[in-house]
Amino acid sequence: MYDAERLKEWRERKLMRHEDEGLQAKYLKEQSKAEELRMEQETKELREAQIEEKWKKFVIESGIEKEMQIQQLVELAEIRGSKGKKKRKGGGGGGKKKKK
Repeated sequence: MYDAERLKEWRERKLMRHEDEGLQAKYLKEQSKAEELRMEQETKELREAQIEEKWKKFVIESGIEKEMQIQQLVELAEIRGSKGKKKRKGGGGGGKKKKK
């Protein structure tokens, strides 16, 4: 009878240990899945931040480039305007002559 009780207790402990190991494996699997999802989210956020930074840099550089082009065009227009029409000497040309 004593051996039967010990065998029964041993089987119960073995079953409990097996259940504990199963739960531990389950929790470990869930924890690793959660960690994987967290890492994927961090990677996604990092990529989005990098893309956003590149976009901001592009917008700034585009704006500077446009301002430089506008400035060059303004300078060229000013140069053209100053070289363009020359004033004629005299009071004009093709009109009627005055009689004396």
